[in-house]
Amino acid sequence: MPRPIILAVALSSYLSWRPSLDIMFTLSDLLFLLGLGLLASRHRLPLQPFGALQPAWLMSFTVMMAGLLVASLGARDPSRWLIVAMQYAFAWVVLPFAIAGHGRAYATTLARALVAGMVAMEAFGILIYVSFQASFEVARKVLGLDFLSGNRRLGVFATDANWNGAAIAMTLPFVLFLWRAGRLRTAAMLVAFAVLLVSLLLTASFTAFSSAAIGLAIFGVIAGIRLPRWVVGGLFAAALVVSQTGLMLPETFNKRVAGAIENGDISEAGTFTGRVALIDDAWSMIEQHPFSGVGVDQHRVISKLKAPVHNMYLLVWVEGGLVALLGWLGMLVVLVMVALSTLRRERDVAGLVLAVLVTFLIFSAASPHMYARLWSVPVILSLAMAHGGAVRWTPRAVAALVSRRVEA
Repeated sequence: MPRPIILAVALSSYLSWRPSLDIMFTLSDLLFLLGLGLLASRHRLPLQPFGALQPAWLMSFTVMMAGLLVASLGARDPSRWLIVAMQYAFAWVVLPFAIAGHGRAYATTLARALVAGMVAMEAFGILIYVSFQASFEVARKVLGLDFLSGNRRLGVFATDANWNGAAIAMTLPFVLFLWRAGRLRTAAMLVAFAVLLVSLLLTASFTAFSSAAIGLAIFGVIAGIRLPRWVVGGLFAAALVVSQTGLMLPETFNKRVAGAIENGDISEAGTFTGRVALIDDAWSMIEQHPFSGVGVDQHRVISKLKAPVHNMYLLVWVEGGLVALLGWLGMLVVLVMVALSTLRRERDVAGLVLAVLVTFLIFSAASPHMYARLWSVPVILSLAMAHGGAVRWTPRAVAALVSRRVEA
């Protein structure tokens, strides 16, 4: 296994580690390219990372990009399509060849790298959070974009507290999966889980907290995890104390998340009102351009709110029209089909895939364009657990695959 790919997965959420914040090309991306080069030189690239569903995946991706292209040709800045298309292609078409289709042992090694990279980042973030008391402006200058936000939400190297929360929520199921598989000792699992949980609270993200809870519940039910009674009792007692006293909960978490949960009113969660306004604005634009779209990255330009809607479905529809939306939905269907196919074989793997995928689907309704590698790497890696070894990319294998397609 190429070591650059191991490091790339570990650093996949370190989005601020790049030469320019204007260009999404990180140290992780560079390592992925190096690793892909090594795999290609050794004839180790898989022919179909997603197995039999690979053609459907590529077709859906092509439809989405075609819809965005047609809409962008008549936009003010059609060059934006090329940039965004390259980002999506790298995140969702190229990276599967580096991560999936190499067998369970390969995927497990990468999963351990993902957990290690996230725990290291979050542990460092917690240390800075409790020790760094300078102003927001100083924090941004010293630590980078939104390592600590203006209201002291923890974004670390993910450059955004919500994105950091999403990365944590998608990593937590991997911690439990590796522990169940015997690839993570109990002590290490508890430390990793505690670090990630504390960081999740410090992000003060309602979406991240709720999706993490749902994802862990899904994994626990499907995988059949049974915790010792003393652990259950301790967790219940701690939750009761915290809920009644607010002890140890960050002030921002209490304002943005705890109140909404306690009162059962989602309108109290974070920036819910502002996001609803963006959704209303997007719907009004869709009514004007239901089929054609306004072009890539043009929603923020022509919107009266001057910001993109934080909903991937609506954003793709606004910018690429109905065709692009159908392509994106087709990609999601492929992901769900791969996830469901594991239910009959291995419940632990099925629990992992569904837990990660549900978190991703929840965030896709609360995020703009999702080509940052912190979105794609956990999803692809969970699917790599479900899909074992694959035929390697060799001239003979390609010829055999083409022959089967022609005969069909």
